[in-house]
Amino acid sequence: MARCWQLVVVALLVSLAVPGCRGCFQSEEDAAAKKDDEKKKKPTPDFEAGRLQILLRDEGGARNLVKAGHWMTAAQQMKANNFDFHAELESAATDRSREPFLVSDTAFRLSLFRPVVLPKGQTRELETTFFIPDSPPTGQLASPGTVWLRNTLRARRGGREVYAADEPTTMMPAYQYFFLVLAAEPDRYAYLRRLDSIVPPVVGEGNLAEPAMHYRVVLVQADRRAPLPSQPLAWTPIAYVLWDGLPPNRLTPDQQQALLDWLHWGGQIIVSGPNSLDVLRGSFLEPYLPALAAEAVQLQPTDFAPLNQGWSLEHSRTKVRASLNLPPHKTLVGVRLQPHPEAAPLPATGDLVWERRAGAGRIVVTAFSLADRPVVNWGSFDSFFNACLLRRPARVFRLSPEAEPDAQWAQFPGSGPMQDGRLVTGLRYFTRDATAASVVQNTASNAASNVAALTSPPAPPPPAQVVGSGQAQAAAWSDTSAASEAARQTLREAAGIVIPESRFVFRVLVVYLVVLVPVNWFVFRLLGRVEWAWLAAPVIAIAGAVVVVRLAQLDIGFARSRTEVAVLEGHAGYPSAHLTRYTAVYTSLATAYDFAFEDDSALAMPFPHRVPYAPGLREPINHVRFRRDRQIVLSGFQVASNSTGLVHSEQMLDLGGSCRLAGQEASGWSLSNGTTLSLEDAGVLARRLAGAWELAWVGSLPAAATRALKFRPAASADAYLAGASPEGRQGLQRLLELACRDPSQRAGDLRLIAWTAQPLPGLSIRPQASQESTRTLVLIQLRRGALPAPQPDQNLKADLAGQTGAEMENAAERAKAEDAPP
Repeated sequence: MARCWQLVVVALLVSLAVPGCRGCFQSEEDAAAKKDDEKKKKPTPDFEAGRLQILLRDEGGARNLVKAGHWMTAAQQMKANNFDFHAELESAATDRSREPFLVSDTAFRLSLFRPVVLPKGQTRELETTFFIPDSPPTGQLASPGTVWLRNTLRARRGGREVYAADEPTTMMPAYQYFFLVLAAEPDRYAYLRRLDSIVPPVVGEGNLAEPAMHYRVVLVQADRRAPLPSQPLAWTPIAYVLWDGLPPNRLTPDQQQALLDWLHWGGQIIVSGPNSLDVLRGSFLEPYLPALAAEAVQLQPTDFAPLNQGWSLEHSRTKVRASLNLPPHKTLVGVRLQPHPEAAPLPATGDLVWERRAGAGRIVVTAFSLADRPVVNWGSFDSFFNACLLRRPARVFRLSPEAEPDAQWAQFPGSGPMQDGRLVTGLRYFTRDATAASVVQNTASNAASNVAALTSPPAPPPPAQVVGSGQAQAAAWSDTSAASEAARQTLREAAGIVIPESRFVFRVLVVYLVVLVPVNWFVFRLLGRVEWAWLAAPVIAIAGAVVVVRLAQLDIGFARSRTEVAVLEGHAGYPSAHLTRYTAVYTSLATAYDFAFEDDSALAMPFPHRVPYAPGLREPINHVRFRRDRQIVLSGFQVASNSTGLVHSEQMLDLGGSCRLAGQEASGWSLSNGTTLSLEDAGVLARRLAGAWELAWVGSLPAAATRALKFRPAASADAYLAGASPEGRQGLQRLLELACRDPSQRAGDLRLIAWTAQPLPGLSIRPQASQESTRTLVLIQLRRGALPAPQPDQNLKADLAGQTGAEMENAAERAKAEDAPP
């Protein structure tokens, strides 16, 4: 038996040694093969990066869309594969040669920096901000309008470049803005891109039919976090937001605050009611909603009867209304709206549509879904959308001389006003968009706007323009606006060197002689050492020279000085204000200044001394860095010896409270100052019907104070200037005139005008100046007049399609006659 077991064991051992049975050698050979494969593999790159993309992007476009004169936020995904990496991200808008553009009318180039930490193996999405300049063609290096966005990743120590990428862009026309859709199902709103309200047919120069495309519709995909700017002043390219069912927590707190700031300066929100009002209950938007949902209802055809009566247009040929019709036995899901006391119903909507003002902006809510097919297929929907939801003037559709459909504003004929950006967006900032009344021209194109006031004409100011574009736009960063020009002239005068007056020289000489002779002799006479007075004389002479030089510096501005003119614009009941600073720094010796801002919303650039301006061939070009870290710092701002440098900065400033208007027109108004600022020369200008003005003079208005307002008739808005003190007019005269004569003020508007010498927080300049002078104009819009009734279009575009050849020929002849010069 034992013999048998021995044979079995031997047989097993032999079988393990038989060729072809790999046994334990398998793992050794596999390991060796694996090593050979790893050697053959390419090494993993240190860094990987995705495409640099503007957050506001049209998914159908191959290039990033950018808007000249605006700050825009972009994002790029990056990953460090082999190690943790501490870096800096440099961002700049460049030409094709990768050179940052010159800041307009200056000898400075601007780049933006932010610190970056890339943990090994983790993908990070990095956001950065670009200022988009107007880009004229530069030889053959770039086509007209081409701006390149460049991101460069550098090692934090040493600045070694480890990655760089450039993205070409497509420049949007100056009149074109973004229309954002924040919806749980954004694809349901793809139909917006086909509306004539979004892409009106306009026959432009050369008699070619070209769609003006007022809006780029962005269907925001917000599965986790909405890709929206967190910087409030990067919302200026956005005209409208349509909200339908998106949970508000998809927006970060910074994005929510940015949206509210945008709303109060003229942004408009369209809320599609049934799926949104319950979602928005208790959110950051609830305090501003025109209505809440009382209960869900089934909307019957009879519920839409007022809407059809007021907004369904009649076909010119068939005389049949293009009505909103529901299929038989079909209802629409809707809500019964519970309106806010400050809200108002849109006329002829049967209480299905309500709107409410929020600062210069508005929110409109519908009791039905704007994505339901019967609503979308409504033959007059585009007219309703344009007038009630967008709050724009009525249009007329006609045939051009070439028998092409052509859309025009009914009140302002011609193709020019259709490309006026002031009718496309309601966003307005005083320092960017206000225009001196003395240059207002009473033309059709200039009469085309003030959507910010959401009123019909009289004439608004002429449009701001992007240099080289020739197209009107609004809300763009501007160094050539009326406010910027007024500040530039003021700073130019205030920062000049003045030779000391003769009284100064006489006073200094008298003091020096008194100290040198009688005081010197008397002191040493008391000490019993009169002979030491001779030894003290040279010391007194040297000390006197130092004191005289120092006093002369302070007298003529020879030492470093800071002169600042600012504008603080706010709205009643809202604690944030838009602060624009125009800062002049003077130095006797060449100095590199740093401007440090405390608030993340701050933006800053060098400000031109004169416009237009082009650097000379031998003039040095300086590079300034705008860095976002614990502080926001504009660094490397070089000022030459005995000269002045100018900087333009903007930010949203928390006032610690707000100004409020209480009372009623009949019983009287009172004004309370809930901010931390002490206001001087406060006055409230009221624009009445028929162009009449009234003024309630307040005078000094300390923080936490309340004053009753007593309005008295005024011959003009200049009545405020007559009551302003010399201290107020000093340094602010031009800006005060601009504020009083602002043509955007409409009947029913109440505006507080005041100023403060109190230094505003949020900016420190290094090195610090020995002299500082600041004046801030304070503008608070206390109340806005009632909105005018929206008007439907004068006809349907569908009417043009049914015209016969003879009718088309007659229409073309009429169009030629209308377009002919008088």
